[in-house]
Amino acid sequence: MSLTINIYYTGENGSARAFANEMIAKGIVDQVRNEKGNKRYEYFFPLNDPETVLLIDCWESQEALDFHHKSPMMEQIAELRNKYHLKMRVEQYTSISKENQDFETVIRNRMATRKFKNKKVEPEKLNRILEAGRLAPTAKNLQPQKIYVATSTEALEKIDKVSPCRYGASTVLIVCSDKKIAWTKDDYSTYEMDACIVATHMMLEATNVGIDNIWIEMFDKQELKKEFKLEDGVEPICLIPIGYKDDEYKGNPLHNVRKTLDETVKFI
Repeated sequence: MSLTINIYYTGENGSARAFANEMIAKGIVDQVRNEKGNKRYEYFFPLNDPETVLLIDCWESQEALDFHHKSPMMEQIAELRNKYHLKMRVEQYTSISKENQDFETVIRNRMATRKFKNKKVEPEKLNRILEAGRLAPTAKNLQPQKIYVATSTEALEKIDKVSPCRYGASTVLIVCSDKKIAWTKDDYSTYEMDACIVATHMMLEATNVGIDNIWIEMFDKQELKKEFKLEDGVEPICLIPIGYKDDEYKGNPLHNVRKTLDETVKFI
């Protein structure tokens, strides 16, 4: 279980960014991160809004958060906030269960993991992830996906030969698609699109059951086909290392930087 608070600080003439930079420079951010029970404390600077800074503050329990609120650092933070005349808006304050989350929580909390613990994924969780892929929609429901689950030492060594991006994961899903099965019209085949939908289903279900993951395209496809002796027509699309995030891994600081809907959506 963990508690997450998303806070937007807004000021004028770059004051919100100045506040965050001073928090970092004074070492307050590092102090909070070192508090018992803190899982994440990150400031993000949205490119599309120079007057706003987003703080993502995550704690492992309510007790840990309460202890933080009573610490002397809270006075320092309040003084800095007043110094820069900032407005504060709490977007969400969510109690998150690592398993069986609501969909909104899953899509907001799924993030790329680039450092895994040496801990295996439980069979029941792995089966749920694979089942999510089985249920994914494909063109004409032809289901051309082929999923290879690499868990043995030999298989993982082969993964390391073709990609530098396993990141220590004890399980890697090799997502492939069979061109002979996929729906084809004229010169277009849906083999890659189908596999991407399947991969997305599995990543989101992995997050839902508390399994961290990352989508990898950086691998030698021809070499992988040779190493795993894939049959003709079966094309590797992506690798998905899955497992448990290392405690020291904080994630990509740009993960939550997203364009606004106005920049990516147009009503016509």
